[in-house]
Amino acid sequence: MLTPHPRKANAYTQNGQPVVVKAPHFNGDYLPFSVAEAVHLLGGLDRVIRPADRVLIKPNFNCSYALPLSTDLAFLAAAIELLQDAGARVIVGELSGRADWPTDKVVRNLNVMPVLQRYGVPFINFEYDQWLPMEIPGRFFKSIRVPRTIYEADKRVYLANMRCHSAGRFSGALKLGVGWIDLEDRDCLHADTATVELKVPEVHLGWQPDLVLMDGRRSTVAWHGRGDYVYPNLIMASGDMAAIDAQAVEILKGFPAKNRLDIPTAEMGQLKAAVELGLGQIESLVVEAEGRRATEQEGMLRDPALLKHAAEFKAS
Repeated sequence: MLTPHPRKANAYTQNGQPVVVKAPHFNGDYLPFSVAEAVHLLGGLDRVIRPADRVLIKPNFNCSYALPLSTDLAFLAAAIELLQDAGARVIVGELSGRADWPTDKVVRNLNVMPVLQRYGVPFINFEYDQWLPMEIPGRFFKSIRVPRTIYEADKRVYLANMRCHSAGRFSGALKLGVGWIDLEDRDCLHADTATVELKVPEVHLGWQPDLVLMDGRRSTVAWHGRGDYVYPNLIMASGDMAAIDAQAVEILKGFPAKNRLDIPTAEMGQLKAAVELGLGQIESLVVEAEGRRATEQEGMLRDPALLKHAAEFKAS
């Protein structure tokens, strides 16, 4: 029986508060820059990643549908580039849910493998990994089965989306953990819809992420997590799952809709349970990157050759 990894202190805090970075990203912006900017403002990747670290990226490939239901491949590629530039040995691992099973089909439908092959990154389908029982001190779970690969990784980076969810109220960093527990444990998690929110954080009692990157460019706010898109146009980063999820919820609340976000954020089951389990904090220090307003044209107008040309044009 495996034992949980020792708790790691959040590397990204200021004055005892977790830091959450919000970096604006608009259609046409260079996504790797936005992701790198968010991590830079957070405090830098070198706080948690060392050269030669075996880093497992946990994306969201639960089903065959686009962002915010699945991790966007450009976002995945940007995260891989950032980690590889830091000297990390990157692995990607996932296990899809019953609704769109099996994982091989989902990964094929999303066209994931060409991206991973481009960067030389192996994909671990947790379905075929070695599953090991791990004892956890949960209220609902006393043990869960976990894949050996994610348990033995040196570091873990979560790629979360942000949207509403029918059972969990919302889906973000905390809900991402459901993707490494086996299907029988998932059935137990969903057996009683009234307790799903409280159960979700317990799957993180074996380890916690070193870094969370959240793709908030596009989302949905209907109660079931489907429906029309809304566009928060943000990339977020934090070392605290609860803090970044709380910020995501506040952003989603800014788009009026009939959903289950109509209660105080601190009273939501996932967040309340995460705090009680010592997995994070709701209150955070939010750092907002300045939106890029200058156009390429404005930059060119400072070019001496262009200034000379403009002066000649005006004179004529």
